[in-house]
Amino acid sequence: MGLDNMAVRLNTRVSDKTNEWLDKKSEEMAVSKSALVNFAIESYIKETEVVHNMPNLLLELEKSGIKLDK
Repeated sequence: MGLDNMAVRLNTRVSDKTNEWLDKKSEEMAVSKSALVNFAIESYIKETEVVHNMPNLLLELEKSGIKLDK
């Protein structure tokens, strides 16, 4: 396993409501709560990277002659 794929343990506390939701989704999807939490964090990372890189993307589109109206 490469360094980028090394799994580490992360302990965290969640609310009762969150835990109940994770229990339900875990059972419905037949995946562990840890897998659900990891997926959620990875999705959040991707979303924040898109938002962070949006200004650069818009500049590149304008350089290519594509103008987006605000």
